[in-house]
Amino acid sequence: MKKQINQFYDFGPIRLDATNRLIYRDGASLGVQPRVVETLLVLVKNAHQIVDKDSLLDAVWHDAAVEEGGLKRNISLLRKALGDEGRFIETLPKRGYRFTAEVKESWEEAPFHEIDEVPDVILQRRATLKITHEEEITDANVPAPAAIVKNETVTGVARRNQALVFSLRILVLPAIALTALAGFYFLRGSEDSATVTASPAIRTIAVLPLRSLNNNSQNSFALGLTDSLISRLGKFNRLTVRPFSAVEKFIGSRKDAVAFGQELKSDAVLEGTIQSIDTRVRVNLRLVDVKTGRQLWADSFEETASDILKLQDAISGKVAQVLLIKLKREEELLLAKSATTNAEAYRLYLIGREKWMKREWWNRDCLAFYRQAIELDPNFALPYMGIADLYAFTYESKLAEDALAKAIELDPTLHEAYATRGFLQMFHRWDWAGAERSLGQAIELAPNSSKAHHWYGVYLSIRGRLNEAQREMEKALELDPTALVIMTDLAELHYFKSDYARAESELEKVLTIDPNFLNARMHLVKVRYKRGASYFLEDAAFRIFQLKLRESETPAQEFDTSRLEELLTKKDEQALQRESEEDLLKDLKTHPESYLALARQYSLTGEKEKSLRALEKAWAAKIFTMPFVAVDPLWETVRPESGFQDILRRMNL
Repeated sequence: MKKQINQFYDFGPIRLDATNRLIYRDGASLGVQPRVVETLLVLVKNAHQIVDKDSLLDAVWHDAAVEEGGLKRNISLLRKALGDEGRFIETLPKRGYRFTAEVKESWEEAPFHEIDEVPDVILQRRATLKITHEEEITDANVPAPAAIVKNETVTGVARRNQALVFSLRILVLPAIALTALAGFYFLRGSEDSATVTASPAIRTIAVLPLRSLNNNSQNSFALGLTDSLISRLGKFNRLTVRPFSAVEKFIGSRKDAVAFGQELKSDAVLEGTIQSIDTRVRVNLRLVDVKTGRQLWADSFEETASDILKLQDAISGKVAQVLLIKLKREEELLLAKSATTNAEAYRLYLIGREKWMKREWWNRDCLAFYRQAIELDPNFALPYMGIADLYAFTYESKLAEDALAKAIELDPTLHEAYATRGFLQMFHRWDWAGAERSLGQAIELAPNSSKAHHWYGVYLSIRGRLNEAQREMEKALELDPTALVIMTDLAELHYFKSDYARAESELEKVLTIDPNFLNARMHLVKVRYKRGASYFLEDAAFRIFQLKLRESETPAQEFDTSRLEELLTKKDEQALQRESEEDLLKDLKTHPESYLALARQYSLTGEKEKSLRALEKAWAAKIFTMPFVAVDPLWETVRPESGFQDILRRMNL
């Protein structure tokens, strides 16, 4: 029998089934209306926190205008249904409500009970329907959690969605002007009368990292399969799939999946678990509507551990059909295309990919797994792509280029390869025409790739096409709304446009989310300087913060910041300038990047000749961030100099 994973919250004798929106006492279902259950769910998820009335109204009645009296009625009905446990709902006058009990969250398997298939009449509605009656819903006859039904019973008011499926067995609507056959509307019960209008279908989805039920022994496969599913679904231009960089924050998080989906501005979230049972692997998945919190679909997939490719194909195919309803011919071909037929090569690639995603690539552990995968299947493009990503952020760009060329030769549709090639052409080859072509190809192959739009925005910034760059950056942020690196680069773009107030405001927003995000702190030094602050005071504060952060992350290392702190307290700018210069000169042998920082410092102090000499050294070392000198306002002192202009020409800028 198929299984699904249900989410439960328990307190005392009460069990709240969050998946199916039901409440039980000692295993017996309570006859509670759906919106009353929703009210309890919001309170329980925020246990021990004050939930204000407006937040409750928005969460429970997101699709209808309801006054405060409706909320009070719900709370009253809820307390009555819970009996003694109703005391756990505390009212805070003029503020809201707080749930005070200790709550235990759990995920448990429950069997699917399939509803017999019936013919579907698919209807497209041209008019808005007004439901004029209110139907009382009771759960008195709903079975206990061990026999929860897979598909919700259809009752009451039509649910907002883009299409409407009426089962012939339950179609009881008066004659209404309906035209043309198309799409699906899901139906659900409601205790409120409401105006029902069509809402967009699922256009944006967040695929959350699968959770291993085997004490982390399946983590490599879980994260790799998640990444693979994101990549496969991302090939469909009709669907926006949040990148792995956006959803990886869910790993280990206690945040509810729906709340996470709201944070990512997604229409739906796909979540699930992975479990090894003897020689087999089982994956349980469910698709949840972010707006309503209701389960739209759930299924289980099981294969032998040695046949993970078949498992991946089955999952991605089913999910694509659920989301897109009907696949176009070219989409079917994309889905059918297999990266490799060698299961062991694929498994090794997934392990390497997991290490890359966890940033373990700094010690290059992932490289060995990519190479082993290639040994088993030399025609497997993805490990070559992985090798290119590894070397793209080092000074070994030739290795990255060779791996990219092989990846593209094996799979010319691999949009990530074109994006990475554009990145290499920008920062390692200063080939601007080539970079624009490559990034354009990446966007053409994957219009919803945040990576491609982001890097194209960076390209346009360096080229001085700042308004175009802003459009691309904003598109990238729309596709990946929690990406701090995109937020920071967009703020830096405002800095390039000399809109320093907005740049500072945007950088401070980033640091509100993550105070340790060093890129934002680094840019803030420059922005505040342009707004009138002392560069060397701001820079000293940043260096102290950076050293203390490194010390906290590697306790074995100790950094003496006392001298910097003393000078910062005294606001001794000249001494801080000398300290900074001395430190940079010491670092030149081991860190060529210091040439660029030194050149910038000399530019700020008006020492033009020293600045240009250091900049020449930075150019010769092909320092990664060199191209930004073309648009960074900090270089305005030396920008008119012929030596500076000559360096720009040599970078094809």
